[in-house]
Amino acid sequence: MKKLLFAFLLFCLPALVSAQKGKTLSVIMNDGTSVYFLLAEQPYVTFVDDAVKIVSSTNEATIKRSLVNKFEFVDEIPTSIEDVEEVEDKVAADRFELSDNAIRFDGLSPGCAVRLYSIKGEMLMSDNAGNNGALTLSLEALPSGVYLVNYNETTIKFIKR
Repeated sequence: MKKLLFAFLLFCLPALVSAQKGKTLSVIMNDGTSVYFLLAEQPYVTFVDDAVKIVSSTNEATIKRSLVNKFEFVDEIPTSIEDVEEVEDKVAADRFELSDNAIRFDGLSPGCAVRLYSIKGEMLMSDNAGNNGALTLSLEALPSGVYLVNYNETTIKFIKR
């Protein structure tokens, strides 16, 4: 029993010392994936039967011991945002012009459907671009508020004052 306690302390002591440096507990799996717990959320690690149970103020995970490769304390705070690829701007400045009374589109494909929605999701207007790719939607009859315009998988949110 003393050997087991001694081995456990030898395992935990370096982890406790390095925890002072890092912001995140990273549980690295054998397949290379990781599960992260913010140290600010005070994760509590227990070993139950053949599993590792980690509980924090916002997360909980039970992982088979055989799947865990190692624990690390790291400085970075991971996010679910993966690499962001650069794409051509769908909403180029020369594509639409917004004024108090109208929104004008240029450069759309002929027949492109343009829809105007209230913030509640109610469709208020719908029209198609002409053969020249231009379209103007009048906003005069609309009260002040937040609106959405959708066209070509692009959604623009704007405020009419």
